[in-house]
Amino acid sequence: MKAPPRLLRALFAWLGYSSVHWVAGRYRRAIFWDLLLLAVFAAAVWVPFWAILALLVAQIADAVVITPRRERGTGIYALGMLVAICIGVLVQVSVRGAWVEAFKMPSGSMIPTLAVGDHLWISKTARTPARGDVIVFRYPKEPDKDFIKRVVAVGGDTIELRDQELVVNGKPVARTHVDAPCEYEDDYEGTRQKHRCDAWDETLDGRTWRVIFDINRTPHPYAPVTVPADSYYVLGDNRDNSHDSRFWGEVPAALVKGTARTVWWPLRGPFNRPIR
Repeated sequence: MKAPPRLLRALFAWLGYSSVHWVAGRYRRAIFWDLLLLAVFAAAVWVPFWAILALLVAQIADAVVITPRRERGTGIYALGMLVAICIGVLVQVSVRGAWVEAFKMPSGSMIPTLAVGDHLWISKTARTPARGDVIVFRYPKEPDKDFIKRVVAVGGDTIELRDQELVVNGKPVARTHVDAPCEYEDDYEGTRQKHRCDAWDETLDGRTWRVIFDINRTPHPYAPVTVPADSYYVLGDNRDNSHDSRFWGEVPAALVKGTARTVWWPLRGPFNRPIR
């Protein structure tokens, strides 16, 4: 039996990853590519997106140029591809359940840190966040929905908002005004609208991030609240356009899915832009 042409092998390698190597009897190469893929999965929240694409392209190129050690027909290669797809789905489900997961930013509540449509890697092993971490969690009022916000207080903390100033355990959070012009776009009832804003850099526990306030909104104070044990008080970085703990309370630790680490798409600025 004659091996399928190179173009068809490239298709099989694209859909079935190392299936071409296994079917062709090139076992050492197959193991090499599989181990490399597992390493990428293990470090997915830190590996640049272009590196993942490069791995896929390199594996396809290798599948095209290798000389098969076993003569197999096109049907066997197609069967190997289907088996590889099934294994890949199982691996993805396992990784997603316990290790790392992708998340797409659904709203403008985290502008300027995250834009609508940003694709993120979520570390599911980091389920005990600290102040300043951006977390994905199940919305306490509707657990079938996922929300993403920033932790500003943890269990036992007392938090208060005095107009636009964040106060944690009786101490105002250090902040510095950003003098540069501030403007952003967001969707509202299906239309794209521009908002003028006021930006500040907040610093808490040695970590700094940027928050914004709409200049046309009247500041509203929120009375002190003590965060229950094993819970988190979360806010959006777009403070005047965020549905967060100010309105529905704290996030129980059991609802935290993981900590957002990097933006892998779109490729703005550095590859795999870290989330501050």
